[in-house]
Amino acid sequence: MVEGEIAPAIGMYQAIVAQPGTPRAVAALAMLHLGQCQEKLGQRREAHATYARVARDYAAESAAAAEARAKLSGWSDAPPGPRNLRFEQGKAGDVPPGWFVPAVEKTTGRLAQLRRKGCRDTAGCAVVIAPANSPDAVGNLMQSFSAAAYRGKTVRLRAWVRVEAGTPGDRAQMWLKVYRPNGKTGFYDDMDDRPVRDAEWTNCEIVAEVDRDAQFLDFGVRSIGRGRVWVDEVSFEIVPEEQVRAVRNAIGRRYARTDTTVSNFRFSGPQAVATARSVTQRGEFALVQTARDTWSRTEDGWELTEHVPLSISYEGPAADPEVVRAVAEDLRRLAVPLAGLQPVRAKAACVAVHRGDLPEGSGEIVLAAAGMPGFTLDLAKVRADSALGRWLGEPHLFDGTPGTLSKSCDALIFLEK
Repeated sequence: MVEGEIAPAIGMYQAIVAQPGTPRAVAALAMLHLGQCQEKLGQRREAHATYARVARDYAAESAAAAEARAKLSGWSDAPPGPRNLRFEQGKAGDVPPGWFVPAVEKTTGRLAQLRRKGCRDTAGCAVVIAPANSPDAVGNLMQSFSAAAYRGKTVRLRAWVRVEAGTPGDRAQMWLKVYRPNGKTGFYDDMDDRPVRDAEWTNCEIVAEVDRDAQFLDFGVRSIGRGRVWVDEVSFEIVPEEQVRAVRNAIGRRYARTDTTVSNFRFSGPQAVATARSVTQRGEFALVQTARDTWSRTEDGWELTEHVPLSISYEGPAADPEVVRAVAEDLRRLAVPLAGLQPVRAKAACVAVHRGDLPEGSGEIVLAAAGMPGFTLDLAKVRADSALGRWLGEPHLFDGTPGTLSKSCDALIFLEK
């Protein structure tokens, strides 16, 4: 590379990455230099894909990953959008113009070819090939372009795909990925849960909401195994907002008769994922449960196919400022500051730890208002008609769960985390 022999340098870096047992730090550095070689040859798309792979697959190698992310953050001439989606351009047998096979993958003989025969459409198609001499082959034909025109929008990627299988495990997977600044990944779907194995043409679809800070969009088709994957009639479009709204409203109506609302929503073609938040009043407190609901499109409309609980918590009203002030005054008068680890003589001592992530209405927040980093309190010394006594006899949230201290313990230990 120093002497200007870029092509041999590329071959050397590719060999280093492909060699089994290469330390990851060495492989990451080789990948980084490979991207620099590709830039010198004007292979901007290939270089961008290589830097993205370093940032994604070698994130633990901080120096190389940081340099790759810096390259990506300064990338200003990415193509504005996809091209040659119907494979009308190009020479049969070559990689279709506008598409590329990631350079590192070429070292194992994986490639893609433009075809004019055997296609679903009359214009042309492509074949992604993974040779039989590579047992764990993963061929990849892809595009990479600027996300500027698609930020904050919903996009739909479609393609017709079929598989010429060589072994039972051969399959095809279309994929779409959104790259955000500083190596962060946005939306990603590689159809791992719905691969194509059929020899007949199969219509594939991925619908994604593009992050508002997205920098690049990558998509492609992988051939996994020893077979050949045919791909034809690729399309990439912005989904009209009214269609997205229609899906969101249709699923929202399924929650209308419950105490559940949708706090987050993602539309992914035949599936939609909603974060459902339900609130049930339990006395003075609200029981809040969140779940991830997956909805699937059927002939009869959207049906719930998976419900995954995410969290259960309580919420309570914020304490009255005057009550907080009065309780704090009583605590400063009656509580005994903790001096290191010291024994507390009590039959039933309660421990309250104040943390910054406690929900509003937590009792620990009131206790912290006394300004004492740690203290013990003998509840028997607290008059029932005092501000502190009345507060101790009322239910409050402690460690996120409703409870009444005067009914649960005879001593209180407070700690400021």
